[in-house]
Amino acid sequence: MAELDVDFLSAIGAGQLRVDPVLAATPTGGGLRLEFASGATETAEYTEPAPGVVRMRIGRPPVEGTQIVAVGTPLDVAEFDRRSFPRSPGWRSLTGPTPGFGRLLRDGRRVGWLETAALLPAEELYGGGESFQGPRLRGRRRDLVNRETHGADGLDRAYVNAPFFWSTAGWGIYANTANRAFADLGATHSEIAAVAIPGDEVDLCYFAGSGNEILRQLWRVTGAPATLPDWTFGVWSGRCSYVTEAQIHDRLDDYAAADCPVHVVHVDAWMTGDVMTDLSCNWQPDERRFPAGWIDRLRERNVRTSLWLNPYVIADSPLGKDLASLLVRDKAGELARTPDQDNRAIVDFTNPAAVAWWRERVAELIARGAAALKCDFAEEIPDDAVFFDGRTGVELHNEYALLYQQITREAMGAGDVAQFNRSGTVGAQRYPGHWVGDTPSTWDGLVSALRGCLSLSLSGFALVGHDIGGFWVAGSDEFRPIFADLEHYDGREVSADVEPELFARWTQWGALSPLMRFHGTGRREPTAYPEPARSVAIAACRLRERLMPYLSRSAAASLPLMRPTALTDPELVGADLQYLLGPDILVAPILRPGGSRRLWVPPGEWLPLVGLDPVSGPGWVNVDCGLDQFPAWLRAGSTVRSGACGAEPEGTVEAMLR
Repeated sequence: MAELDVDFLSAIGAGQLRVDPVLAATPTGGGLRLEFASGATETAEYTEPAPGVVRMRIGRPPVEGTQIVAVGTPLDVAEFDRRSFPRSPGWRSLTGPTPGFGRLLRDGRRVGWLETAALLPAEELYGGGESFQGPRLRGRRRDLVNRETHGADGLDRAYVNAPFFWSTAGWGIYANTANRAFADLGATHSEIAAVAIPGDEVDLCYFAGSGNEILRQLWRVTGAPATLPDWTFGVWSGRCSYVTEAQIHDRLDDYAAADCPVHVVHVDAWMTGDVMTDLSCNWQPDERRFPAGWIDRLRERNVRTSLWLNPYVIADSPLGKDLASLLVRDKAGELARTPDQDNRAIVDFTNPAAVAWWRERVAELIARGAAALKCDFAEEIPDDAVFFDGRTGVELHNEYALLYQQITREAMGAGDVAQFNRSGTVGAQRYPGHWVGDTPSTWDGLVSALRGCLSLSLSGFALVGHDIGGFWVAGSDEFRPIFADLEHYDGREVSADVEPELFARWTQWGALSPLMRFHGTGRREPTAYPEPARSVAIAACRLRERLMPYLSRSAAASLPLMRPTALTDPELVGADLQYLLGPDILVAPILRPGGSRRLWVPPGEWLPLVGLDPVSGPGWVNVDCGLDQFPAWLRAGSTVRSGACGAEPEGTVEAMLR
């Protein structure tokens, strides 16, 4: 059990926790014999799971989970100690005296482990998963536990938490744990970064190199992102939710009349019941609202269908009672319930019988024609849960989302299909894409979504997205009565409730994001908004369609598709809220009403993609954008393949976009 908290360094300073540091290390046949200041000894096993990566484990091997896929070979520790790794000065030799590693003791009893590094004055830190407070982590604490944010923005709560950090000084660390971990990254002491891992065992990977190199090393150890079909890089239209087949076709008619492309339609409420209240799956298609063959009829219009899932069932429902033996229990043997909604039980993905049942349900949806599945939720795992494999909710909390996404993806098969996921941890990058969850429909919500996308990208998530327009408008619940009585749905519509300028700017940014999806509790179709926002949003969708071959090709590279300046220009400070989309498109989203933006232009000549003038770098520029303009430029002279998957000849980016 975890006996730490996010203020663990303060607890050390107050004497509530004691660090028991390593004083000496002696090579043994299988690694190192570590001698701690208390007199305790531990044997550390070292392997090299990928070139340049060192893995250190103490204690019995953890339950073989899904987070590390490269096991590696035994490492000659003495040889490793002689290598020159560009780590910061405080990261001592692994085999020398007093490395920055120790046990954490409370009342003389070990409760966890601590790894520390001294920080250089100008060193920056990144990683940690999703953060609505931005990608730059120095000076901050991170409580690395997945949470339902309930639509908050700007707070240090996240759906995706990754105990992985890297530094511009050339080092990185990953704690292979499904448990809650903590990081103090220069918050308590401005020149010390520390990661605390609860539990009896510890499993760490150490990396060295540039940010780009460390992300590639992480992928070699924990798995590289899968490729997605070309169509996933198009326009996804959704809301919370379309409720009949006829309603979808009406909206597609609106798109067609406006000559606005749409490639995927997402549907939450494809099941019977009030999914917006239950927030669970009953797996019963509502064939009254969505008659048999409805997905095929959308495909005839060249539109694919995405369907919503989550891993919860209503405990007292007929399905919940049928699945009782496949659901997670608590320590008393009763059904475990989600902390935020205690009528929901949780499918146990460590139980082979539950996995088999889930695979059958997913395969049925694919057989019905679903092209994508949105794997929502999976953050609310109670601490007192006891899983089939013996692990507790504390021990499996973050990895539960990874199991959910892995099992779903495997059940979908190797066809022309895709996932769209909300939660996760290290390893979940293997199953793209991920979106940053429920952000409010405000300018602050847009900024928080951008920060979340950037930090996810810097944590190894290659394909990220966001809800264009934001998920919800404060005080608006007009969608709820529709779902409360779907049996008597009378065709009523929710309103286009996002402020038009914000909607236009969010759509422009969405068109220049790795994944583009409209979603929210109100209307999110561009055709629902007044001029000039309507035309601006439609133009952004047309641009997106022209960009699809470029995005598909760029996504196949060994880097995230969204490339923050920490990857492209690591010495630059102050340009955190811009990025390169692939290698050749510079994007600096508008963050406030009015259209002004200050941004850093990388070296070279850059051609305007959405109005404005050409710019050249390196240097800072200020731009003022009309609503039909946007800060996005193409690298002059760049070449791409103008057809999806390289099926057509190469040409200039500019020519492809005409």
